[in-house]
Amino acid sequence: MESVSIKLPSSGRIIEVQLDRKKMKTCRLKVYPEQTVVLSLPISVPYEWAESFLVEKSAWIETKLDIFQKTSGYAATTEIRSGYSVKLLGEDMVFSVSECNFKQTQLEGKTIHLFTSSPSNQEQIRIQFETWWRKQAEKILNDRVDYWYPVIEKYGIDKPRIFIRKMRTLWGSCSVSRHIVTFNFYLIKARMPYIDYVVLHELVHFLYPNHSKQFYIFLSNYMPDWKERKRILNQEVVHGL
Repeated sequence: MESVSIKLPSSGRIIEVQLDRKKMKTCRLKVYPEQTVVLSLPISVPYEWAESFLVEKSAWIETKLDIFQKTSGYAATTEIRSGYSVKLLGEDMVFSVSECNFKQTQLEGKTIHLFTSSPSNQEQIRIQFETWWRKQAEKILNDRVDYWYPVIEKYGIDKPRIFIRKMRTLWGSCSVSRHIVTFNFYLIKARMPYIDYVVLHELVHFLYPNHSKQFYIFLSNYMPDWKERKRILNQEVVHGL
């Protein structure tokens, strides 16, 4: 893949930004928790323009990379062991892994207890934990959809089906034709106000499928601070466990 090397203004660090050329009308710059940076852009855009644009955005890129680096210790857990932690609804929840003849996962206060017959088997523990996490995500997100659904129900919109899956770049997506809303598996790491922003955003798409002026006017009527919620969500929550 084509790439551009840029120097970060504060640290002086040189990074490689991947250029992802595709059939699109606008450019999209993404910084990922694993410290990769990707600029998606139309096929016809000159390399020189991309280079200039990335230099202009270098301070923003560095800020994003720093945020992800600082939070990687607790928000991007690579192992599930006693004493390690994960964010749930904005709070640090500490793992307690215990050997037991049966498998069970339960939340007690700010402790996630994992009882397992193989406490040293990380793959089994991960599967057990993610099964529990998915159930929490389904309950929390369905509850929030129930809370916000009346906003669109009065316009004759049926309640959509809800799915949860791991997504790399999106907190949520909406398929109007299939009447489905899909939420990111990791969204429940965020505090409730930021979860609510994603839920309402996706529901409003059943009235306004595109990000039109009318879409944002309608969203602002019910959530005037949605821009701030979106900004904080993208800064504070890191994908991945």
